[in-house]
Amino acid sequence: MSEPSFAEGPDARFYPDLVESGSLSQALRVVADAEDLDVGNLRPGSSPELSVYRTAETDSDHGLIRVSTVLNRRAFSISIDSAKGNFVWADGSTTDLADVTRVIHAWCSGVVLAVLNARFPFMEFSRQAEGFERGNPSETAWDILLEDTYYAPQRGVLSLLCANPALSKLFPFYSHDVLRLAMDPFDRGAGEIKIERRNDGRFDVTRSPGGNHLMNIEIADLAAAGASLL
Repeated sequence: MSEPSFAEGPDARFYPDLVESGSLSQALRVVADAEDLDVGNLRPGSSPELSVYRTAETDSDHGLIRVSTVLNRRAFSISIDSAKGNFVWADGSTTDLADVTRVIHAWCSGVVLAVLNARFPFMEFSRQAEGFERGNPSETAWDILLEDTYYAPQRGVLSLLCANPALSKLFPFYSHDVLRLAMDPFDRGAGEIKIERRNDGRFDVTRSPGGNHLMNIEIADLAAAGASLL
């Protein structure tokens, strides 16, 4: 059985403008042209079946902008992805198709995150995204961890590591409650230092790739041990 057209879909009544235009990308283009807004190479974000009607994407100097319809109500979800690394600059949703085109135009014009949010309060960004924008992602990540009440029990260890000049340049994050210090915040495959607390309160420190491994490290020696693997 063939896939029903978008006009026959259960959400079509929420998107009469998409039904009329034929797809989300086409509807956005119509609105953008009417307001003389640059939305770049706007196109369907996916091709299988009804997805071509529900999704749209366009490129910017900072990464891909993705738009999709929300199910069971009228709303458009917007995500601005990073061109480098695996993070989102900003995201949000609006019921106004014109606002979607204005967000795209503003971001493609080079506005910073704070200005984007001021113009479009529904577009939210994280403190870490702003750290990437300002060019100090590692420093921002350390600050976030040190201030996070969830990691209060680890604050002493984090402070010791952050005080080390070599380690403070690495990008810290927790994965499965294990602290990892990434060599490159934009490329997790570039290598990392993994610091794992043992049951006896000491630590094992591992560098990957390479597998260099230091075991049974006292907390007082932890920063020096981690830096020695760089």
